[in-house]
Amino acid sequence: MIVFVQDLFVQDYVGGGELTTQAIIDATKIPVLTVHSQKVTKQIIDEHQDKYWIFGNCAGLPNDIILYACKNLNYTVIEYDYKFCSYRLPEKHIASEGKCDCQNSQRGKLFSIFFAKANNLWFMSAAQRQIYYDLFPFLEKPTTRVLSSVFNNQTIEYINSLDQNEKDNVWLIQDSPSWVKGSNKAVEYAIQKEIPYETFSGVEYSAMLKKFAKAKGFIFLPEGSDTCPRTVIEAKLLGCELILNDNVQHKNEDWFTGSREHALEYLQTRADIFWSETYKHMGSKVPQIHQEPEDTRFKIIVPVYNSENWISRTIESVQDQKYENYECYVSDDMSTDNTFQVAERFTTGDKFSVVKCSNKKYALKNIYDTILESKPSPEDVIVVLDGDDWFPNCNVLSQLNHYYKNSDCLMTYGSFARFPDGGIGEEASEYPQEIIENNNFRSDKWRASHLKTFKFSLWDKVKKEDLINKEGNFYEISYDQVMMLPMLEMAGSRSKFVPEVTYVYNVTNPNAVNKTKAQKQYEYMLEIRKKQKYDRL
Repeated sequence: MIVFVQDLFVQDYVGGGELTTQAIIDATKIPVLTVHSQKVTKQIIDEHQDKYWIFGNCAGLPNDIILYACKNLNYTVIEYDYKFCSYRLPEKHIASEGKCDCQNSQRGKLFSIFFAKANNLWFMSAAQRQIYYDLFPFLEKPTTRVLSSVFNNQTIEYINSLDQNEKDNVWLIQDSPSWVKGSNKAVEYAIQKEIPYETFSGVEYSAMLKKFAKAKGFIFLPEGSDTCPRTVIEAKLLGCELILNDNVQHKNEDWFTGSREHALEYLQTRADIFWSETYKHMGSKVPQIHQEPEDTRFKIIVPVYNSENWISRTIESVQDQKYENYECYVSDDMSTDNTFQVAERFTTGDKFSVVKCSNKKYALKNIYDTILESKPSPEDVIVVLDGDDWFPNCNVLSQLNHYYKNSDCLMTYGSFARFPDGGIGEEASEYPQEIIENNNFRSDKWRASHLKTFKFSLWDKVKKEDLINKEGNFYEISYDQVMMLPMLEMAGSRSKFVPEVTYVYNVTNPNAVNKTKAQKQYEYMLEIRKKQKYDRL
C-alpha cells in the first residue's frame, strides 16, 4: 500500500495540484491510502511505517511531524509551489513585507532537509527546480526531476472529444482571488488592448473545459512564479491562443512550445515515468501488479432526492470506474427540482437505469425496492451510493473486488471524506475483535459507515419487519444502522473494514433528510438498537 499525504484532495477542491495528484493515484493499481497533511500524527506514521509514502502539497504538516517523517519513512516528494516560503510564493512575500529570506528560517530549513532525504523529488517546471537549486544547492542530484502537470486518461479523452472548430471571438480570463493568478492584471491588459474578454470562476471542471473549447484565447498574467498552471495547458490543448508572461514557468519548455500533439504525447508519459521511478525505491513493497479478474458483479444503488447540483458528479464518479462489471440504478424519490432530468442527461449505455418514483418513499424504502428491482443474484454485491455523494477516485470498485475475491467477505464498510472541508469521518473505524466475537454490535458505538456494500445473499436474510419502525413505516432516517446492524451480526468476521477512503460524504445538501433532524435520528437509533439481534451465519 501507498500512503499519499496532501493538504487537499480533488474531493475537497478541484485545483491544478489536486487534479495532478488524482491523476497520479489513478495511474497505479497499488492501493492508495489518502491522508490530509493536518491529520498526520506520529501514531499514524508508526502504524504505516512499513508502507511507501508520497507527499504532495503538505503545508499542513507540523514541524515535529516533518522531522519524524525524515527519520522514519521511505518516501517521495512532489513540490507544487514553494513550501520553504511562509507565503508559499517568494514574490508575494516580497510584495507584502519587502523581502523573503525564508530559506534561512527554521521552517525553510526543515523543508529543505525533508526534500533532501526524499528518494525522489519532483518539481513542476525546470524554472522552479532551478530556483530551489540556487537556494539549496544540495538538492541538485539525479533524483531531482521535473514532473509537470499530470492528466489522467479520462481527462485527455474528454478534452479530445470537445469540438474546437467553432470558436467565439472571446478571450477568457480566470477570475481568481489568489494573488498569484493576476486576474486584475489580465483584465487591465484586455481593456488596454481592446480585446473582447469574459471572466470565469466557480464553474465545474467540465464546464470550464467546454469554455476553453469555444474561446478564441486565454489571457494569463500571474503576479508571481506559477510553476505549471494547469489552465494554461488545458487552454493550449483546446486550441486557444495564449497571452502569457514570464511568470508562467513552463511556457518555454520544449514540450509546451511545440504542437498540440507534442504536448499531448509528453503529458501522457508523466504518470508512467513517475511510477517507474517510484517503484524503484519501494523494493518488496511493490506487489504483483495485475488486473483483478472482474468476477464480482456490483449493483450500485443510488437513492436521490432534490440533488440536481450533485447528481451529475455522482454519476460521473461511477462512469469513471476502471472496473466495469457493474450496473447502476438511480431512483429519484419524487424530486421537486431537475434531479431526474439531469440524471437522465448524464447516464448513457446499458449499465445505467434511471427511474422516478410514483410516490414518496424516503431513502430506506427506496433502497429496498431498488435492490429488488435490480434482480440481483445471491453473489452480486450491492453498493449504496447516495445521490448527493460520490466515489473519490476511479479505483473504488477495483478495491472492493479485491476484498470480495480474495477472502470470504460478505460485506464491507469503510472510511469516508467529508465535502467540502475534506475531513476524514472519525466515526468510521474497524469494530474491535471482542465486539465481533461476542456479537455486541448494538451496544458498541456506530462504526460501519460509508461505503456500505454487501452480498445480496446476506441482505436477503434481513427481515423486512426489522426495517420498519413502530409507526409501521420504513425508517425515514437512521437507515444506515437498521440496514447494517443485522448484517454485521450475521457476517461477524466476514465483514471487512476498508481503510482507504472510498466515499465522499457531501454535507452541503440541505434537502438530505438523513443529514438533518438529529433528535429524531437519535430516537430511531435507540429503537433500532433494542431490536432482537441476529444469529451468526
